[in-house]
Amino acid sequence: MKFIILFLGLFLILSCEKKDLTDQQILEIIHADKNYKDLVLKTDFWTGENFIDSIKSFRKIIAKENLKPIYKADFNQDGKQDYLVNLEYPKDSSGNVVKMYIDPDGDTKNCVVLLSTSNGYKILNSGRKGVYAIFSAKTINYNDQNLIKVLNFKPRFDDLNDILKFDTLMIRNNELTEFVKTKNNHLISEIIFTQFGGYVPGVYYTLSLKKDSIILNSKFYKNLEGNFFGNNKQDFENLDSYLNGIDFKNLKEKYFIDCSDCPATEIKVVYDNGKTKTIYDYGERGSLGLVKFYAAVRAIMEKQKWQKID
Repeated sequence: MKFIILFLGLFLILSCEKKDLTDQQILEIIHADKNYKDLVLKTDFWTGENFIDSIKSFRKIIAKENLKPIYKADFNQDGKQDYLVNLEYPKDSSGNVVKMYIDPDGDTKNCVVLLSTSNGYKILNSGRKGVYAIFSAKTINYNDQNLIKVLNFKPRFDDLNDILKFDTLMIRNNELTEFVKTKNNHLISEIIFTQFGGYVPGVYYTLSLKKDSIILNSKFYKNLEGNFFGNNKQDFENLDSYLNGIDFKNLKEKYFIDCSDCPATEIKVVYDNGKTKTIYDYGERGSLGLVKFYAAVRAIMEKQKWQKID
């Protein structure tokens, strides 16, 4: 009898763990973050703009993709259910969106992932920094890996039958980034990170990172001017691994956004016995992977105790 009770108890516990969230529970988790409190599930996939909705190719794509508000998948392969959620702000009586999707940080909020963690669910925003002008997204599967197919509006289009583009995202280390088919292991010997100004043009600073040194040449970094070396060197291997993880070698050499007086970043990677890859990113929105890399480099800079080189 004891074994039967124990078995039933374990069965109930496991059943509870596997129970899917309802639509309302998903929205409650999303609304708990004040940045998403006004958003609702996207139940139709028209734009509310007659000009776009009337384009035949756009209508065909919407019909073909069979988009839904919520998709379920185990993105981080932890055995728990994750959720890809398409969102929108409420529409007025004419069908037009009441509020813009873009917040002061440049993020768009209309597509998020609820990723399972040991402490509940983490919200991952696929529209971070406006890298993608996302219309909606859906789950796809490639070689038994759950991925995210993102439908984006092209920033500029001359052909009315070609206004959308498609990108593929993945979850890596519990973060959203671009899908990479193959793993790379290039031997990186140096990373040169150059920050260009926006309103004040020109080079703000150049940071050279190697396994055994961090050198800063600064014109406008904080109150520093001249050459300095840092004391915290252990993060180079993490940057090395991260760049390989986002397949730096096959990223574009130039990224641009439609912006005046925006800052820009240039990354030069020296790898495999002298080969170089340079990536110039005007607006610093080249990819989700690059956005996170910039943040990692700046976090390294913040914790240095810079010493002047005479």
